[in-house]
Amino acid sequence: MAELSTGGTVIIEIETASAEEASILLRSVQPETYSAPSDRARVQISQTGPTLRIEISADDFVALRAATNSYLAWTSASIAARQTLLGESP
Repeated sequence: MAELSTGGTVIIEIETASAEEASILLRSVQPETYSAPSDRARVQISQTGPTLRIEISADDFVALRAATNSYLAWTSASIAARQTLLGESP
């Protein structure tokens, strides 16, 4: 049977309307990196101007997929919450 446990890295870059918006998004998602649910994945979040960058590395594909899905969901929820608070359409 083939071994499919090879890990890898996913880089997600989200371009926002402004550096301030990217900073708000960074501060809303970054706390999730302090207590990772698994030691099989590592995450670094950074901001350059209006761009938020999330880099996820994992030891195996399952952990990489799970961590990627989690960070995409948290980021999406943060964006939707901000839009709702500002009265914008998500």
